[in-house]
Amino acid sequence: MAFIHDDYKTILSNNLNEVTYNLLGGQVPLANSNIRVMITALSKVQYLQYNFLDYVSLQCCPSTASNEYLDYWASLKGLTRKAAGKASGVVSFTGTAGSSIPAGTVLVAEDGETYTTDTLSIVGENVGITAVNSGSEGNQEANTTLTLQSAVAGIDNTVILSNAITTGSDIETDESLRTRTLAAFATQTTGDTRQEHINWALAVPGVTQAWVPYSPIAGTECVFYVMLDRTNEYLGYPQGTDGSASQETRYTTASGDQLTIANALYKNKPYTEIQIVCSPKRTDIDFTISGLSAATATVQASIKTAIQNVLHDQGTPLGTNITLASIESAIEGVTGTTSFTLTAPTANIVLTTGELPEVGNVTFA
Repeated sequence: MAFIHDDYKTILSNNLNEVTYNLLGGQVPLANSNIRVMITALSKVQYLQYNFLDYVSLQCCPSTASNEYLDYWASLKGLTRKAAGKASGVVSFTGTAGSSIPAGTVLVAEDGETYTTDTLSIVGENVGITAVNSGSEGNQEANTTLTLQSAVAGIDNTVILSNAITTGSDIETDESLRTRTLAAFATQTTGDTRQEHINWALAVPGVTQAWVPYSPIAGTECVFYVMLDRTNEYLGYPQGTDGSASQETRYTTASGDQLTIANALYKNKPYTEIQIVCSPKRTDIDFTISGLSAATATVQASIKTAIQNVLHDQGTPLGTNITLASIESAIEGVTGTTSFTLTAPTANIVLTTGELPEVGNVTFA
């Protein structure tokens, strides 16, 4: 809870009144007098002390703590702030057959981000590349052109990134860490609860949402549905194939983003558990709205955003049932809407396990 105190002007006024009526018999000190200067200086110190107490009071509780104090609260539950992650991907060089590309070869993207090759490779062979700098700035769209910083004999100067890079992530924000910390304090630590599994997934850099079914699909097979940053070009859907970690020999190995997450989970998994990391299946829902064909483009865009927010808030890969009433209520909340009718879909949005709803085509009839 915050420490409640007056603002600086109120403190100054109170102190000035205190001196005026209790020390000077009602005579207001002159603006440039020594006593007026002292009142002003002491009022500033008093205000700063109150602000310090306010700051301290906020750090005394994990729900309001920030920066290094929030890190301390998180550490009490064994959590650490997710560090910025380096983006990584795969390319294949072209050039003279048999020519080799040394490990550490530097590539520069169109936006200036730099990458290095992970291992020695030859023309036509897939090789991993990793961003030099950590953070989401290292993410790239598919078909981005990368250029060799220095020429390599027998190797073409440019290479096309066939698959997008989405694994780069920024250092975790206070808001995200606070949410995980409060969830950890609210969870009874037993080592095998469903909520703890969700917490493990959310602790992986880049993961922003995670769901775990209420029971294993078979024996010890535990499924994790995960999503990345919703603002990327794929709306946060992991790019790769579902499966388990590289060291897990009892199940199909994942690839791409799913493999990165599975490998991060593997080191702390329960001994007998088989962890399967999956991307939800994107399921587009088309909408038809009558009565708003004359609405401005801004209003129509706001309606689409409002519908998308409902789908993102209520959608879950564990089974979704979104009522038409909640969609209509969201549309009504958009400034500029008057009379309208939601003509499609005609029934509640019901999706099966593994599916996640997204806005498809929105037609204003």
